[in-house]
Amino acid sequence: MSMNRIDAIEDIMGEITDEIVVTSCGMISRETYHIKDRDRNFYVMGSMGATLGIAIGIALNKPNDRVIVICGDGEILMSLGTLALFKKLNLPNLFLHILDNNEYASTGGQKTISDVVDFKSIGGNKCNIIKVEGGNSDVGRIPIPHEKIKERFMNAINGLQ
Repeated sequence: MSMNRIDAIEDIMGEITDEIVVTSCGMISRETYHIKDRDRNFYVMGSMGATLGIAIGIALNKPNDRVIVICGDGEILMSLGTLALFKKLNLPNLFLHILDNNEYASTGGQKTISDVVDFKSIGGNKCNIIKVEGGNSDVGRIPIPHEKIKERFMNAINGLQ
C-alpha cells in the first residue's frame, strides 16, 4: 500500500531528534522544509543525483552523528553507483529512505524505471524503500537563500550555534 509522499516524509521527520537530515532536490526538500525545518537539515537544491554522495561525505566526516537521507527514486537512478558505494561502505551512522513513486514528480511526472530496479539489492539493508503515490503537494518554495541554508547547516553540525 502506498501513501502520499508528504505523509511519508512526515512519518520520517516525526522520528528525527538530533540527526543530520539530507534531502533531495525538488519537492522532497520543499515538503521536508514545510514539515520540519531545522538547522541540521541540508536541502540539496538543483543537484539531482548528488544527495546520497553529499550524505556519504557528511557521514564519513561526522561519525558520531546519525545521518538520514530522504530522496526519490529519480534521484537515486541519477547516480546508481553512489547507491552501490553506500552498500559497500556500510557506514554505521548513515541511513537511506527512498520514496519511490516511479516518476520524476518535481519535473513534471515523467516515468522513471524504478519498477525494474531492485534498490534494496543494490543498496543493502539500510536502504528503506517506501512506495508513495505520484504527484506533488501544494507547498511553496523554500524561502531561504542557498548560501544561508549552507551557512546555518555548517554552523549547526559543527556546533557553532
